[in-house]
Amino acid sequence: MVYSVQQIKFEFVSYVKEFGADFREWSIGVADDARHALFRENGVDEAGDVWLWKPALTPAAAAMIRSWLVDRHGVTNVSAEASGAEIFLFKRHSAQS
Repeated sequence: MVYSVQQIKFEFVSYVKEFGADFREWSIGVADDARHALFRENGVDEAGDVWLWKPALTPAAAAMIRSWLVDRHGVTNVSAEASGAEIFLFKRHSAQS
C-alpha cells in the first residue's frame, strides 16, 4: 500500500510522540529499498531500535516529507544525496549505539 504525504507525516509524528517526543533524537531518510537503508546502510538494530518506513507515492513526495521533518522539526537527515519513494525513520535505543 502506498501512502499520501499527509498520511505519512501524521504517522511519523505520531510515532515520534509515542516513542520519545524529542525529534532531534530521530533520523530520517529516503531510499529505493528502505529495509536495506535501515539495517545495512545505517546499522539500525531491528530488535533493539525503534524504526518505521512507509512507501510514498513518488520520490518527490518522500523528499518533501523528509525536508519537512528535517527543516521544521530538527530530525537528522541520513540520506541527503539519496532519492527513492520509500521513507524511513529511526531512533537508536541509546543516544549513539
